[in-house]
Amino acid sequence: MATSGTGRVATGLTPRGWGILGAAGVLFVGSYLVGNPQLMFTACLLGALVGLCVLLVRFRSTRLTAARRFDLDVVSVGSPVTVSIQVSNDTAGRSASARWFDLLPWTPGSTEPAALRSLPSARYTAAGTTRLQYVLHPPARGISEIGPLVVQRLDPFGLTRNAVRLGEARQLIVAPRVTDLGGSGFSLAGGDGSVRASRRNAAGNNDDLMTREYRSGDAMRRVHWRATARHGDLMVRQEEESSFPTARVIVDTRASGYATADAFEWALGMVASLGVHLVGEGFLLQLRETGSPQLVAPIEAGGGTGHDIDFLTSLANAHLVPDHLAGGASAGGDPDLHGPIFAVLSGPSDESVRWIASHRAAHEHGVALVVAEPGSPAIDALTRAGWHCIAVRVTDDPADVWAAALDDGSGESSISRARFGDGDGRD
Repeated sequence: MATSGTGRVATGLTPRGWGILGAAGVLFVGSYLVGNPQLMFTACLLGALVGLCVLLVRFRSTRLTAARRFDLDVVSVGSPVTVSIQVSNDTAGRSASARWFDLLPWTPGSTEPAALRSLPSARYTAAGTTRLQYVLHPPARGISEIGPLVVQRLDPFGLTRNAVRLGEARQLIVAPRVTDLGGSGFSLAGGDGSVRASRRNAAGNNDDLMTREYRSGDAMRRVHWRATARHGDLMVRQEEESSFPTARVIVDTRASGYATADAFEWALGMVASLGVHLVGEGFLLQLRETGSPQLVAPIEAGGGTGHDIDFLTSLANAHLVPDHLAGGASAGGDPDLHGPIFAVLSGPSDESVRWIASHRAAHEHGVALVVAEPGSPAIDALTRAGWHCIAVRVTDDPADVWAAALDDGSGESSISRARFGDGDGRD
């Protein structure tokens, strides 16, 4: 997408211009005090020079147009995005050399000024168009207005400046930082009701033909004779749908659940990383919120690519909401699907804790990532409810937290369990 256009911002004096104008005023007053007509002439000459320069830069401003592009429409906080601005001289004459900068919504408010060379007319030569580029590292999440471009031109004496606004601002979607979590998955032991999270089956959505031992009541037509001969026991066919394994992520979005903005930003970054990772591993993902729904599950937007624009855009727009419990509402997905469940929260109310805990069935694996100190009320309550709780800080790397989450208690993870707490309360 490109935007173009020209609009004058302001014409004003430079410090040198103000100095000359001040000197003219002093000389004008002095000419009356001392009765010297030469001082009067000099004062008028200096004032006329300043006025002439103002008219020169105001009415002889070369008409330029600008078209802006980003190399990425959606970028994570702190990640580089290249901003390209194509500037053209659409008049018949040659433009004057100038300086340019781009307006930004963050401190210091603009890019560093840089030189813009004189351009011939773009009507007659391709040299009348130039491309300006700079690399931007967005420091904050949100949908931010970048631009417009401002071009400043001075008169030949450097007494006045003319600032022209070129093009329009364009929105840049800045999502939470997405961290590569690593790790191929996790497994849960539990007999026939067990669930194994793994990479997407190469067979896609076709049914896998599997076998198991014969059970009383199985139809004889389902006996798999080759498997029976191989195992020496009666084996039957078991048709098991190989649809993608499902996972759920619950995030607390109620205003009362966070003492600091940093805690909420860490939670959104963890949700972004979890969403991209789980969908990339082949999971169907559900997103649920304690507050009114704001988030879009990535499977809805792009068929499970893990890099869905709608998902990241919804995270860029996410904000804390009033304490109105969602009451079971989901941001997307089928509530009848079950699988491993993750909760990302900080200091939720008792009501929110009960609502989050109610989403986990007795046979399901639940991991709560809590931005709080070990032993916080939320950790204690969820641990008693059968969740595996991990206390984290806003300075923790999500990849390290994920490594701790993969440790199901069978052994030490690469991250010290004492660092993240030892809450392993699974059924």
